[in-house]
Amino acid sequence: MLRDYPVESVSSAPGTGRLLYDHLMKHIHVPATANHDIWYAGEEAKLADPDTYSFRGGTPYGETLELRTLAGQDLEEGDNVVATDHGTFLYTFPTKEDYTASDENEVPVYASDLSTAARKGLSIPDTAREEDKVFNPNFRPYEELDPFTKYSNELASLSLPKSLSSWWAGLQGKVNYSEADVLSYLDACFDNLSGPEMTHLMHGNNMAWSALAYIRERGAIEGDLMKEFHAQNPTDFYIKDLGTLLPAMFYSLAMLGKDPVEYYERLDIEIWGAKEAAEHMQGLIRKPVE
Repeated sequence: MLRDYPVESVSSAPGTGRLLYDHLMKHIHVPATANHDIWYAGEEAKLADPDTYSFRGGTPYGETLELRTLAGQDLEEGDNVVATDHGTFLYTFPTKEDYTASDENEVPVYASDLSTAARKGLSIPDTAREEDKVFNPNFRPYEELDPFTKYSNELASLSLPKSLSSWWAGLQGKVNYSEADVLSYLDACFDNLSGPEMTHLMHGNNMAWSALAYIRERGAIEGDLMKEFHAQNPTDFYIKDLGTLLPAMFYSLAMLGKDPVEYYERLDIEIWGAKEAAEHMQGLIRKPVE
């Protein structure tokens, strides 16, 4: 049986949920790319208002800045680091070709990293927060992102169909779940953002992210990895985690013929980028997805 997505209405026929699973797995790049593109557009808009925002673009390859720290970490003299007489460092960013193939050495530059002279030279506004990113290495088209960053974006899209399968085929014992079952699950998620359905999705997403972070950090378990997901994080952490899942959820709804914007309007808390993601997926409701 073939099923072309998006569909006009969901089916309650046994096994149709597996057809949707197959489609979502093969198209994880659609919501993953949208997530980045929406973020990229938002950051790009900041560049047009330098008096308000500290953001100045991607890694400034080959340029030299006077820094106190780099990505919050202390600097030491070396090939591209020269100490000054007043406790700062002249740091020359490597050229793009000098970075490793995975770009794993590229790090953000925060407002707190900048010396007074660098702040003045970059015209950083006085209202800048210390944690504001001035240069973000991820500020580039999706195709140019380093592999691990791509994986991070795509894992949220991957974790959604995996969690749906886990819920229905695993926890509920309904191996031949239907599209209607999936829709009822997504409805439950938007009805209660801290309910068991949404919590199951977020746990699956966090496990996928944790595995990637563990590999990327070569076995280190510091920072967010060390925190217990269900107990030791601030509310903001869970909201951001939910935000990474929403594009894939909106995409799934669009493939089931439902308007993602209507579901966005059911959210009872503001989540950055959610409206734009819903509107983006809204445009796919009646379009064949390649």
